[in-house]
Amino acid sequence: MNPTRPLKLAELNFTNRLKNACPHVFVRVACTPLLNPVLLHLNNDLLDRLNIDPYEKEKSSFLRFINGDLDFDGLFFGASVYSGHQFGYYVPRLGDGRAITLAEIKNNNDEYFELQLKGSGLTPYSRMGDGKAVVRSSIREYLGSAHLKALSIPTTEALTIIHGSDDVYRESVEKSAIVFRVAESFLRFGHFQYFFHTDQKEELKSLIDFTIATYFKNYTDHPNSYLLFFQDVVKKTAKLFAGWQSVGFCHGVLNTDNTSILGLTIDYGPFGFIDHFDLNHICNHSDHEGRYSFGNQPEIGMWNLEQLCIALQDYIPEADLKRTLDTYPQIFHVEYRRLLKNKLGLEKIIDGDEEFLRKLLGMLVATKIDYTQFFRALSHYQLTQSMPFLKSLELSEFLKIYDERIKFELTSKEDRASRMLAVNPKFILRNYLAQMAIETYLTDPKVLENLFLVLTHPFDEWEQFEEWSAPASTQYKNLSVSCSS
Repeated sequence: MNPTRPLKLAELNFTNRLKNACPHVFVRVACTPLLNPVLLHLNNDLLDRLNIDPYEKEKSSFLRFINGDLDFDGLFFGASVYSGHQFGYYVPRLGDGRAITLAEIKNNNDEYFELQLKGSGLTPYSRMGDGKAVVRSSIREYLGSAHLKALSIPTTEALTIIHGSDDVYRESVEKSAIVFRVAESFLRFGHFQYFFHTDQKEELKSLIDFTIATYFKNYTDHPNSYLLFFQDVVKKTAKLFAGWQSVGFCHGVLNTDNTSILGLTIDYGPFGFIDHFDLNHICNHSDHEGRYSFGNQPEIGMWNLEQLCIALQDYIPEADLKRTLDTYPQIFHVEYRRLLKNKLGLEKIIDGDEEFLRKLLGMLVATKIDYTQFFRALSHYQLTQSMPFLKSLELSEFLKIYDERIKFELTSKEDRASRMLAVNPKFILRNYLAQMAIETYLTDPKVLENLFLVLTHPFDEWEQFEEWSAPASTQYKNLSVSCSS
């Protein structure tokens, strides 16, 4: 067999490393396929990276595959068990309540992908739920994960979204959907917490050893492999949260069971992007106390790591855990500062930059300027020296300071503008755009198709979709959304 040619579904290179090494993580389950499934959208770029033959998508077997209605050698249909802190309170058993892992595969570039269906039916961990997902939240996850990848934020991905004729009961009756999710791994902090708090010592050790040998393999044979592993998790987590803050992304439900051990954005629930810079913004209307507000996210990243420390305490000395955890604020701060300076087109490091960045954020708070539009307009400002639709006294004062600051830069204004346009998106997944796709998926599926195209190329101009770059109207600004999926 030619290892570089695209493969039919049954020919995929199934590896299933986690299931084989740590069978205690999964229980075997049966999917509940959707009735009358219809393909809503397909991520062709991801299909290509998975090394799946593009002609497969035209076959009925492909629809059955993404509906959980096709079985062949290599698929194992597993739901994983984990626990976690939800809104600060420990829940001893959670697990995949509406997600079923099909398999892990390896493509022809030796990249590994776990394949998972979200919304595919009941599992032992569904608790009071039905194991299903609705079109509304599925479209948001499908678009959101593709968009964050385009923004260079580490994330799980989605290959397809399908909908069915089944009724799903939430606040009202809605239609069912399945998102075909893909990631290098869906392991979360909660997996490690579960085996620690249930005193399954051998199972926890095998999971830690597997994780290091598989995803942190540079440390496998090192005498301090456990410590180096934790140091890397701290670094990945800090950089992920800094990335979120830099683009104005709010996760909404940063429980430890929703925190990836690989530093990926995982479990797209009531997420959202800020319209104006508001540290108190709460995107999840169930978060009554604002635990997961936009401004609290960095602190929550450290809090979640503290809970992971507890699960690792038998393998890493307490002093080393604390010393490593204490590096989180500095790693976050350095990365966040670097990303903000990139957005401002600043390469040099000079005295006074910290104060300059504080003035930037203060101006954004005072003016309530649209966060995304401000940085995009500032990118063009390098050449035009004009901010035509963003006017205020605070902004004018800031631009005077900015003009003085960029005099220290050695690059040309043309180069600076080019670099800024490559990191400051014109388009973000605003809630009203997601709602537009949700409301038209049956009557005008072209909306979802075009929106996916724009959001996966958010730095392009897309003049034909200019209106989608506009801020939300007043009634839609900084909305909160529901956990319901």
